[in-house]
Amino acid sequence: MSTSNRPISLSTALIGASVRVAGMVVLAGGLLIGGMAWWTTNRENALREEITAIEARMAAEIAVRDAAIDRLGRDRRIARLEVLDRVEDEDGENSWTDLRFIELDDEGRELAAREMRLPGRVIYVDAWTARFPSESVASATDPFRDQTIVLLRRIYSDEIPPREGIPIDTPGGIPDGYAGSDQARFEQAIWSQFWTLASDPEAARKLGIRVAQGEAVYKPMEPGETYELRVEAAGGMTLVPINDVVIAGVGNSERSLP
Repeated sequence: MSTSNRPISLSTALIGASVRVAGMVVLAGGLLIGGMAWWTTNRENALREEITAIEARMAAEIAVRDAAIDRLGRDRRIARLEVLDRVEDEDGENSWTDLRFIELDDEGRELAAREMRLPGRVIYVDAWTARFPSESVASATDPFRDQTIVLLRRIYSDEIPPREGIPIDTPGGIPDGYAGSDQARFEQAIWSQFWTLASDPEAARKLGIRVAQGEAVYKPMEPGETYELRVEAAGGMTLVPINDVVIAGVGNSERSLP
């Protein structure tokens, strides 16, 4: 009996061992698969978070870039010229152009208006300008240096020299609408030493100025036309024709010639 039972016990043992091994293999496989699934899920979540963070940074950088491009490309109105009339003498050899010059604040509101008469048809607007580095304009971190500043000086024509033109603002003074502000004091410091800043790069650099210079814009003008004098944020002045502006009658005029 004992001899016949040994194979049975051995078989049973082998079967039991096989079952245990199989169970261990299944358990190990399950743990491995579960671990891999857990690792994969966590890795996917981490990658999603990284992608979300990258996208957020990219969106912020794009917004900063777009804002910088917008600031560099913008301009502002500083004045409007309305051509009121053209007057000629009896023989038609000489003519004068009647203008209304209206200074505007940064919001486009009227600060002051003057009427004037100039000989000829080609009208010049002369100004001092101080331009700042493009980086300062684009970043807008310095409110004093985030756009070109302008001091309007005089209006004249192609038939008279600039020194005989009609003055607008006083060099070294504070233009209408700015008196008492920190911006006005900053600009006054520039205008009071303008030609030094225009010719001395080191002096200009200390005030954060890229270039200081005089400039003039001019165009032939006809009665009924209206122009806006604009200043580019990082550039100079432009004289832009506009339409649909009602021109009132001519009042008292300042005349450069009798």
